[in-house]
Formats: sequence, C-alpha cells, structure tokens
Amino acid sequence: MKKFKRIFAIVLAAVMLMSLASCSLVDESETDITNDNIKIGVLLSGAQDATTGMSGATLNAINELTSIGYGINGERFKYAENVDPNNADAVADSLQSLLNFECNLIIASESAYLDDVQKMAGDNADVKFLVLDAENDGKNIYGYSANITGADYLAGIVAGMKAAELNVPKLGYLVKSENDLTNLNAFAMGVKSVNGGATVSAIVGTDAAAGVAALIKEGAVVIASDYEDEAIATACADGKVFFCGFGSETYKDAETFLCAPVYNFAQIYIDAIKAVVDNKEPAAFEGGYATGATYLADLNENTVAEGTQEAVNTAADAIANGTLTFTISVDTPVENVTIVK
Repeated sequence: MKKFKRIFAIVLAAVMLMSLASCSLVDESETDITNDNIKIGVLLSGAQDATTGMSGATLNAINELTSIGYGINGERFKYAENVDPNNADAVADSLQSLLNFECNLIIASESAYLDDVQKMAGDNADVKFLVLDAENDGKNIYGYSANITGADYLAGIVAGMKAAELNVPKLGYLVKSENDLTNLNAFAMGVKSVNGGATVSAIVGTDAAAGVAALIKEGAVVIASDYEDEAIATACADGKVFFCGFGSETYKDAETFLCAPVYNFAQIYIDAIKAVVDNKEPAAFEGGYATGATYLADLNENTVAEGTQEAVNTAADAIANGTLTFTISVDTPVENVTIVK
C-alpha cells in the first residue's frame, strides 16, 4: 500500500503542476473556470462525515485531494447528503440544489443515481456530471470506476495464509449478488495461490450477521465480503474468527481484522477537475491496483500469518509490472468456491 501511495503522490504532483500552469497561462475572464472559482457538487447516499461505503470512499478521496496542495480547497465543494438513490424525487431535489449552487461539476457517488442524472443532464449542458460506473454519453455525463479485483486477490493471499497457519482449509465469503461474483472469484484466486487445498464457502445476501453465523457454522476461520457492514466486524469478533474488510479501512482496529481492499478515487477526481478547469472533455476515468485507484490496507501485524507481507509484496509487484493479470468470470464461481444455499 505504501509503495502505491508514493506512486500516487508522484502522479499527483505532476498533474497539479500541469493544472496550475494551465490556469496561469490563459487570459482569464470572470466567466472562466479556475481552481479559485470552480464549484463541485457531491451527491452522497450517506452522511457528509461517512467513513464507509461509496460515500466514505468519495469523501476520503475529496479529503485527500484538498489536503495535498492541489489548489482546490474544501470550500469548493457543496454536498447533498443522505440522498436515497431509490427515491427519484429526493435525488431530483438534491441535484437541483447543487445546480442552484452553480456547480460546474457534480460527482454522483452511487451508480444508482444515473437514471435521475440522465433526466436532468440534458437541460444543464454546461455542467459535467461524473457518475460512478456509468458510461460516457458523448454529451455531459462521464463515468468513473475503480477495479478492485487486484486488491481483492491480495486480500485472498492474506486470508489464505491465515487459514494455513490455523490449519483449517475453510474460508467464508459474503457476496452481495450471485449475478456478480467478480470480487469473490478474485479473492478465491488469491487464496488458492498460497493455500492450494483451501476452499471458500460463499453466502449470497446482505444480512451480514446471519451470513457470518452461517459461515462459522460451515467451519470458516477467515471471512471476507464484497460489501462493507459493521455487523461483519462485530459478528467475526464475537465468533472469534478473522476477517478481511472491504472498501475502506474503517474497521482496521477491530481485534480480528486482517486487511481490506480499499478504493482511492482521488486521482480520478483530480483528473475530472483539471478537465473542467481546462475546458476539456474528460477522458474515461478508470483504474485499478496498478494505478493506485485501489490498494490493500496495511496488514494487521498482530493477526496476519508469518511471511504474509512478503507474499503480498511479491504479488503486488507482479500486478504492477503486468506479469500477474486476471481473467475473472462475473457469474461463474472458480473451482475452489462453493455457493452455500
């Protein structure tokens, strides 16, 4: 993780210099968008102080980009918080509030906001809308995404080595939907790379407490997931089994925490802001572990098996230099995975 944060800092510094240069070398008028007058709206399903889920990932990225001297301070951002993506009226009202604030760029932190963004984007052609997991519409809606499978693979290495240390070849996984097994498969592939005899039992659904209980009953000694829920950390601690978090480092201080694959959208947001400031069309925004858009949280040295950091470092280097790549099925489990019905 630290290695890729250094890479991120280098890329960030270069982008910052280019952005500031582009702002200073033009003949600005009162209507030009600059680092000093840009307004950025943020649509959140959670609270403005959220640390979990996509709201947490979005806010962490904004906090990072405002703290490193890029030239955009916190006053440039306007938030619409606790906006239910399933409530079209609430989304429309929140988007309108951000438009009334005269935002030049609006970041929608959930893919479920796309339908409602599409309804309003056409009438606001001078505003750019950046929507998680969307596709560019050729007008003013732009998608961004971060492929977390590389970090999931590394989490599988951590989990697999812990199971080997405990001499119990059974791991568990909570998967949100059977229609998307991508993260589960990446994790299971990481497990297999260091613990060939281990199997992963997966339970579909978001009842985290019940899922953890069922996986413990199945014999799992390490549990991971493709969604974040405080109940996972609590149930694993109560059941005295180890777990890998997902999406953020929120539960890194939990007593049975091992690691977590984490999103980092900061560079993606910087690229989008720079495009707006330079009056250019944003490119497709996507990245993965090798670009720093995702990373593996620092390992819990008190819980991971001996030699885990070295194994993770080796695999991380291989992902970074392209010698380790992934072909992952979305809907077919890999051979060491069983979906528990």
